[in-house]
This record gives sequence, C-alpha cells and structure tokens, in this order.
Amino acid sequence: MANVEARRIGCALTPAAPRPATAKALPSGALPHTLNPMNIPTPTPWRELTQAQLDWAYDQTNHAPNATEVLPACAAFSQAVQARLQARGLHQRHAYGAHPDEALDWYRSPQASGVLVFFVHGGAWRRGRAQDYAMAAEWLTAAGCNVVVPDFSTVTDRDGQLGVLADQVQRALAWVVQHAAAHGADAQRVVLVGHSSGAHLAATLATTPVATRPAGLKVRGLLSCSGMYDLEAVSHSARSSYVQFTPELVEALSPQRHLDRIDHPVRLLIGQNESPEFIRQGIDFNAALQARGMDSTWHMGAGLNHFEMLYAMGPEDGFFAQHLRALLALA
Repeated sequence: MANVEARRIGCALTPAAPRPATAKALPSGALPHTLNPMNIPTPTPWRELTQAQLDWAYDQTNHAPNATEVLPACAAFSQAVQARLQARGLHQRHAYGAHPDEALDWYRSPQASGVLVFFVHGGAWRRGRAQDYAMAAEWLTAAGCNVVVPDFSTVTDRDGQLGVLADQVQRALAWVVQHAAAHGADAQRVVLVGHSSGAHLAATLATTPVATRPAGLKVRGLLSCSGMYDLEAVSHSARSSYVQFTPELVEALSPQRHLDRIDHPVRLLIGQNESPEFIRQGIDFNAALQARGMDSTWHMGAGLNHFEMLYAMGPEDGFFAQHLRALLALA
C-alpha cells in the first residue's frame, strides 16, 4: 500500500501508517487516565471530566493519528479476502429485512456444522459497510467457522434512533439462526464479536432478554473489542449531537445494566493507545461481570490504537485474532 511502512500491529509484519509524534492534544485539565508501571490504566471518573475532555475522549480520531491509513488498509484487506472467498463459492449476500440496508455477508466454511461467528462492525454508529470487515473470514472459514457480517442503517439516516440499529442486528441474528442449518452452520454454537460501536451492539445481542431470543439460538461467547457498555457517559458527549439519547434508551441499550442475561464467557479487548474513556468502559464492564462470578477477562493490546486493534483481527497471528481463536476453542 502506498505511503505505508511495515511495522507491528499486534501481529507479525503487517502494514500500517507511520505515526505522527503525537495525537491530538487533550483539552486543558487533568489527564483522563494514567498508566502505572504494569501498563494497566487508572481512569478518572467520567463525571470529573470537563465537557471538552469528554468530547475529546469519545472521538477516536483524537487518539489514532494514522486512522486515515489504517482504515483503508482494513477495507482493502477485507475486499481482497471477500474476492477470494467469492471465487471459491464461499461468499453469499442475503437480505434479512425489507429495508435496503438490511442485508448481510455470509462466508461459508467448507466444513459442515461449524461455529457461527457473528461480527458487528463499528463506525460510531454512523458509518461502515459489511464488505470492509471481512479481514478474518479467510482464516475463520478455513478453521471450520461460518462468518456473518450484517449491514445495518447509520443512526444519522434513522433520525438519531439508535434503537433502530439494535433492532436490525437482532433481526439479522434471528435470520441467521433460522437459516443456519441450510448453510452448514450450527445455531447452537454462536460466538458474538464486535468492534467499537459494533462491540456495543454485539453486547446488546448478548444481553437480549431470554424470552425474546430467537428459538434455537445458543450463544457460546462474546468477544468485544474497544466498545462501550454503559451509555450514560456517551450520552453526555458530543455523540449526543447525532444520537437521540433518552434515559429510557440509555437504560435499555447499556449492556452493563443487564448482566443477569449473560450466560457465556466474555472476552474484552482494548488497545493501550485508545481513548481513556473506552479503556474505562472495558475495565468497568469486566469488573462488573467478575463481581457476579462470571467468566470474563480483559486484555490490553500493547501499543495499539483503536483502529490498529481492528486490523489485528485479520492476520492469524494478530492480537484480536489470537483472542478470537482462544474463545472459539470454548465454543
């Protein structure tokens, strides 16, 4: 890729953009977090942040100066994977609803009855296409997994109604469960995976009330990378300019408030160089899960920012990929 040097992104040698010396400066005031000698963050409570600091913390571009290089690299990686799998007859596109946005990419494994990986992409709820998130599909299908990546509306196209997106991914998963057997997948062995705002939506799937889950679905694990799990702080940030947050929405779509609905292992990933608020969200969610005696662990990608964490899902030796493989072994 032009103007991109080779360096480590949580995997062997993979392409990434050279970093500027610093990311965008923090607004004046106390740092939202510090790193102790063990590189485990100690976040400042979000209510102690100024409005400028909170807005800064919920804009990942402030913390990933090479985002304009890494995201196109992810898209190129994904499109190449999709083309190879399509040439082998292993990629299909299906509609799961009537709206033009309601379609999904299904990457089929040649092996029958494999684990089904349901990946929800990020993009701050207002951007992203399924075709740009197929990085892991090649190694996953080779390992016997079926991989599904749904498209869904942007919140800005739905008048700020985040609940519409949550409903879409719920219906996408229900469609997948209904059609799993016909595609050689096992709806009793589903692993939910998400990145960024997609990690939030994947976690909402994991906390769906049992009574409303699709018949025949058994979730075996959640791998949530760089996500948000309680929306209260988010609702006070600049993201409220395009999401219509209400107390009811925050309550309903904050996975951390519905831990009693989770009955499977949870693995939480976060990059060391991510926004301090995203780091705090992961720490708090993991602590809440562990306080209930649940199987949850939290893992930090050393030296990685928000978008480098995403890229590290593609190469088999990537940080994200390694933790996904470990979770699949439990499914």
